[in-house]
Amino acid sequence: MFRLLVVSLFCAFMVIPQMGRCEDANDWKQFAGVQGPSGWRVNVIQPDPKNHGPDGFNHHDWDGDGDLDVFVNFEEGGYSRLYSNPGKVKIRQPWVDYVEFPPHGKCEDSGIGDLDDDGDIDYVANGGHVYFNPGKQKLKDSQNWVQMTLFENEARNPVVGDIDGDGLDDLIVGANAWYKQPANNKQDAAAWKRYELGEAKWSMSCILHDIDGDGDKDILVQERKKQGTFYYENPGVEKITDRWPVKIIDPEIGGMFMVLGDVNDDGRLDLVKAADKICIFLRTNNLGPPIYKKIEVDCPDQPAGVRVKAKPKGVAILELNNDRPHREIVIIPEYEAQLWYLSFTGDGMSPENWTSTLMDMPYPESRKKMDNAFLVDLDGDGDLDIATTEENGGWGIIWFENPANH
Repeated sequence: MFRLLVVSLFCAFMVIPQMGRCEDANDWKQFAGVQGPSGWRVNVIQPDPKNHGPDGFNHHDWDGDGDLDVFVNFEEGGYSRLYSNPGKVKIRQPWVDYVEFPPHGKCEDSGIGDLDDDGDIDYVANGGHVYFNPGKQKLKDSQNWVQMTLFENEARNPVVGDIDGDGLDDLIVGANAWYKQPANNKQDAAAWKRYELGEAKWSMSCILHDIDGDGDKDILVQERKKQGTFYYENPGVEKITDRWPVKIIDPEIGGMFMVLGDVNDDGRLDLVKAADKICIFLRTNNLGPPIYKKIEVDCPDQPAGVRVKAKPKGVAILELNNDRPHREIVIIPEYEAQLWYLSFTGDGMSPENWTSTLMDMPYPESRKKMDNAFLVDLDGDGDLDIATTEENGGWGIIWFENPANH
């Protein structure tokens, strides 16, 4: 009885401006789908009551019904699920139709792409576990998906793309090696040959792109612990299986996710990295090794109810405030803080040109650990929503609904 009294008094005197009461593990339920002051909603695809830790988000219309479905891996749970989009009428409700795959072990990242050249999109969990899509008619039974295990250990950011220019999609793992798609026996791990790229200890972002404009694809990497932001320069077809030269863009370590896109509408692809500050790399040349002007923008003040310092983590570039052609930079904080976006005036070449605007999502304090920002039109209304995963606050797999067309 005394313990109950103490807890009640604690809740009564705790100051939480958005709530006015004690936080609870299920508080998020009151705010799912509720429209915030700026019109944004936080919708739940699937909650995470047992802290299985969803930590990877992939979207594609796997069943061919015109709606985007979602493939998610669970880090602590050690399994993956394919969620079927319920359609516009039920889109804001939890998605109850899903296929759960046999456990593959702890898994922090996943990716998708066509790894057997049959036109269907396959799934890769944790870099080493490939699940081959059996086709639309058979995909609802996980036993129909052929699993191929290339290796068991963790390798973040599996990325599918044609590395050697032979027209077949290959697989980059951990930003330090790649596997060549074989011409035959594609679902046999022994047929996949591994080639080392270089050393990356903790890859956060890995992007396949011709960054120097010489006609072949380089590999852009945001690496958290060892080399910072760099790219592997494609050495050409004759040396494609050798280690690739490393070109450093920013040696600062400790950054989180990074995105490639044209921030200031000058026709050049810039970089944005979430670190202690938002690091914006505006490209100033067109061809050859990239040259950047680096701008660092401070994090904004958070609402009074947010009791932690905002730590930028996820990042995306999209149009938010109807000032086309200028697009905004959206930031997802990792812990218990409000999302915000950056917009600029003038040429954007100075920190003073940039302004941060909080996005006023309901009850940010309840979202304990979020991931990267994934742009996807889940509700099919023509604007891009922002999806992510939330690991420790019960929210689970969520999407921030863009109010632009409402």
